[in-house]
Amino acid sequence: MENGDEHFRLGLKLAREGLWKEAVVAYKESLNLNPDNAQTYLNLGFVYYELGYDREAQEAFEKASKLQARPCTR
Repeated sequence: MENGDEHFRLGLKLAREGLWKEAVVAYKESLNLNPDNAQTYLNLGFVYYELGYDREAQEAFEKASKLQARPCTR
């Protein structure tokens, strides 16, 4: 059974390569399988930030922060 790790790792690889939109898809699939992963939301926020999607980035950072129960800073 998938738990999102494979998609998370794919998102990391794509983001390192600057393939931001593809990384968003991978991170979202990871979150579909593991919706409580704060690190995935944090990474997704950085990818959105790189794409210039400031509102989406902030929402992702806020979700990560709530899941971690502490503020996320960038």
